Amino acid sequence: MTHSKSDPKDISIDALYGFINDFPALLWRIEILKARIMFFNDNTDVAPGVDGSLLMKNDNYRNQALLPEDIRLFEIFMESVKEGKTAATVFRVKNGLGKISWLKLTGAVNRRDPAYYYGYLLNADDTVSVIKGVLDTDLELRLIIEDAENPVFLIDYESATLVCANASANRMFGLTETDYRHLSFESLYWDISLKPLDRILNKLPLTRKWHGRLTFQSRNKKTLVKAEAVFRFLVHKKTKLVRVSLQAPVTSPAPDAREIPSQSADLQSLEKAVRSQTDITGIMEACLASPLAAGRYDAILFSDVYVRKNKVKVYGAGPAFSGMPGPETFSYKGTIAEDIIRYALDWVVVDDTQDSIKPIDWALFIPMGIRSYFAVPFYSRSVLRTVLIFCSTRPGRFTDQAPEEFSDMLGIMNNAIRNWRRSCRS
Repeated sequence: MTHSKSDPKDISIDALYGFINDFPALLWRIEILKARIMFFNDNTDVAPGVDGSLLMKNDNYRNQALLPEDIRLFEIFMESVKEGKTAATVFRVKNGLGKISWLKLTGAVNRRDPAYYYGYLLNADDTVSVIKGVLDTDLELRLIIEDAENPVFLIDYESATLVCANASANRMFGLTETDYRHLSFESLYWDISLKPLDRILNKLPLTRKWHGRLTFQSRNKKTLVKAEAVFRFLVHKKTKLVRVSLQAPVTSPAPDAREIPSQSADLQSLEKAVRSQTDITGIMEACLASPLAAGRYDAILFSDVYVRKNKVKVYGAGPAFSGMPGPETFSYKGTIAEDIIRYALDWVVVDDTQDSIKPIDWALFIPMGIRSYFAVPFYSRSVLRTVLIFCSTRPGRFTDQAPEEFSDMLGIMNNAIRNWRRSCRS
């Protein structure tokens, strides 16, 4: 659809006069060479007790009305008038009520007749009030986080972007105010495949608080920050926010793939090995055969999760699961997957299954001789579909293991499982 441009000639003289008289500002024209001003309407009451026409004409009146520090702003505007330059300024005057009013002055030369400069003088109190409200809101938000010495962020709940951060967070993560509102908080995670922010935020309005040990990365990805993170849900002037506080953060250089060529080579070999497999058992056995698994775990379980159907299909690999008919189907209730969704967990570590009260531990892990395990969820379009579980026949195997140490291998396995699912559908 196109819009035709109206011809100003189509507007009647009476309509133009009506607009000029009703326009809520003092309209004026200055003849530049003669330094002569003409007013087009009578809207001279630009503030209580302040005559706009005298402000424009009389130096003495103007100097008494304007705040001393704002007089120079008016003078700079008038210099622009003499030079025929488009200009605008805002300044303050002392009004008749003993208060301060804000006035806006703006204008431009008439391009058809450069001898004349047109403009208006407008009361801007309402606009300034709005701006002050915005600034006060930002100040209040900063006060929520500035009283803490440890790194603290404020996140917009809906967009999961940074609203602001305190000085400690800015220093530690290399942030500037230009990053606010544009930077996704999830981009500061060390490994977003293990800890997507939406899993933590999903139930936060109900639980109001979440805490757990997480690893973050600086803006330039060169520094890791490990800390106990505390998420708190709050509402500020109808805006949903999340306050994230990092307790006792510890920084370290981020690992460089060039510094660990053997692991990089092992990952490439694993990726090539799983790519050649056509079934899920082959994928899992290839992961077990990788040097990356040596001494770290004895078996692998893959849980194919169907939440709506209330079932989980479990595939196993390794000596402990050699007699397991695959896949074995369990009810979704009582599984690791249910706990992950219910408590918005990023991972699950069980130090000793024989101390557990989980039904799945007694139905599956203990009979197979599994004493400890580490489980990580993976999602597809925000729906839990996969849980990968590294298992050990001795207790406490994963107690002191950082989850990030398994992230690369888990990512390769998850991609292979996605490809396997596609091949099954086709």
